[in-house]
This record gives sequence, structure tokens and C-alpha cells, in this order.
Amino acid sequence: MEQDKHTLWFAVLVVISLATYGLYSETKRSLLETNEELRKAQEEIARIVSENEQTISAQRDLIGQQETELTEVKASEELLQEAVASFQNTSSSGQLSLNSLLRDFAPSVVKLVCLRDSLTRGLQQGTGMLYKGTSISGIGPYYIQTNLHVVEAEDGSQSQCVIAVYPDPEQANSYLVYKSKGYKFYEEDIDLAFLEPILVEEHSRAGTFSQLDEAARDSATTPLCNTASIGDHIAILGYPGIGGDTLTVTDGIISGFEFRSGARYLKTSAKIDQGNSGGIAIKDSGCVVGIPTYVQAQIESLGRILDLNYLLN
Repeated sequence: MEQDKHTLWFAVLVVISLATYGLYSETKRSLLETNEELRKAQEEIARIVSENEQTISAQRDLIGQQETELTEVKASEELLQEAVASFQNTSSSGQLSLNSLLRDFAPSVVKLVCLRDSLTRGLQQGTGMLYKGTSISGIGPYYIQTNLHVVEAEDGSQSQCVIAVYPDPEQANSYLVYKSKGYKFYEEDIDLAFLEPILVEEHSRAGTFSQLDEAARDSATTPLCNTASIGDHIAILGYPGIGGDTLTVTDGIISGFEFRSGARYLKTSAKIDQGNSGGIAIKDSGCVVGIPTYVQAQIESLGRILDLNYLLN
């Protein structure tokens, strides 16, 4: 009986041991599976964290790049604004300077109306530039520089011209009258001549030498341009035959050169018609380029500028 009890307890212990071992095995397997899942979860978390860090780093780099680009754009915009402002200021200043320059020269630009021949069978109109000084040998103290073809008579008779001086060139009805008899030409075959103004008697618009002095430019302080290059901007002042009641300004560029009879003429895109002949062409800097000259060629009528610096120096 006692032995049966021992056998029973032994069997119970075996059963408990087996059950405990089974529970241990199951628990161990569950733990292993849990650890594996935890490991995978940690790896996934590490991968996600790594990807997030890479994404954040990439986003930071992108933001930095965008900030750099934005800074560069702002700098470019500032430079552009400065350039535009500088250009506007330069353009405005240049325009003001040109307007001032034109006002400075305008009162000295005179209209010439000359007899075509001794029988007064017609008139020819042109323009001249009034100077004071003795820079031209044998002429002065006042003289008018113009084209020879404007003042010479077709039949070789003595030249006779009426000179209209406009103290205010914008007022067509406000002018002073002078006259000239004869001229001095610069050189044979060169289209350049000089007139000496003479007072007119018994005329309601007759001007005085004092008024002439006020309108005349000082030849000693009126510089000729040292250079004339293709592309240079010029302004031409004169009294054209059509619409020449008031001073007219045309502008353009020097587009080329032409040589005739030992003189250099500048080709230009600026409009020059018959009445502009003898006027003045100036650069924006205030120097005198030369005399606008209307040339009647066999095929066409041409506008040229007699280069005074090339001729006189």
C-alpha cells in the first residue's frame, strides 16, 4: 500500500514535471518569437528613423539650397534694380544734358535766305552757325559758318543773303534781321564758306551788334570733336526748307565715312534736307562734329556731315 502511494506521487511528479517542461518550452518558444518580433520591430524602427533622418537631412539640404538661391535671387534683383536706377538716372541726366546743350547752341543757329543769281530769279534757303572771335583769318569779330553751296550765286555774281537770328528759336515770329554781301570760302572744291553779318537799315526787325553778340557763340570755347566714330550719336540743328519756320532738331548715328575733294564727310542716319545745309551737328558731349550738308547726287539726294576736325586740324 505504501508502495502504491510512492508510485502515485512519482507519477504525479512526472506529470507535473512534464507539464512544467512543456509550459517552459512553450514559454521559451513564445519568448524567442517575441524577441524575434522585437528585433524586427527594432530594425524597422531603426530603418524608419534612418529614413526619416535622411529625409530630414535632404529636406534641410533642400531648404538650405533654396535659401541660397533665394539670397542669390534677391542679390540679383538688387543689382538689377540698381542697374535700372542707374540707367534711368543716366538716361535722365543724358536727356537733360542734351536738352541743355541744344538750348545752348540753338540761339546761334541762324536762317539764311540768299539770292540764287544777280537777276533775283529765285531764292535758296539754308542754315548757318553764328560765331564771335577771330579764329578764321581775315574774318571777325562776328561771322557765320555755312556751306558754300548755300550762299554762292549760280551765275558767279556777288552773293547776297538775308540773315535771320532767333534769340528764342521756338518763337518763329521773333527774329532779328541782318544781311551779308559776298563771302570767304575756305578752299577750292570744299563746301565751306564764311559770311560777315552787316547791319540792316530802316527795317522794323533790324538787329544791333549788341544783340548779335548775345546770340553768337564764342569760337574759342566751342570745341571740335577729336574723334568721330561709327555708332556715335549726334544731333543736327537747322532750318529745313519744309517746316523751317522754327529750328528743327534731328538725330541719328554716324554710319560711315566718305571722302571727296580732300575732305571727309560723315554718313549719318539723321535726316538732312536742303534747308539744313550749313547748320551744325553736335555730339551729346557738346563738341561740334561738323556741318550738315545736303548733297545733290546724280541718282539720289544725300545727307552728309562735313567733318570739321578732319578739315581744319
